[in-house]
Amino acid sequence: MTTPTPECPACRVTMQEGYSIDRGDKTAHIQMWTEGRPEKGFLGGLKTKNRRQLAMIAYRCPKCGWVIWFAPDAAAE
Repeated sequence: MTTPTPECPACRVTMQEGYSIDRGDKTAHIQMWTEGRPEKGFLGGLKTKNRRQLAMIAYRCPKCGWVIWFAPDAAAE
């Protein structure tokens, strides 16, 4: 099952699919949705063990720039 491309709530035009890259020190990562509230880990990072994580898809309106995020379940695709 594929997710239909959404329409901008403000402009009523078809939005463009994309994604966000988190650029760190010599690295680049795609944004992930992580289940639950953030908790600090041992070395200052965030705990992610045993939490569901899904890749996020961003849709941007080409007219006004509004961005909407979705985190579809991998099993639904």
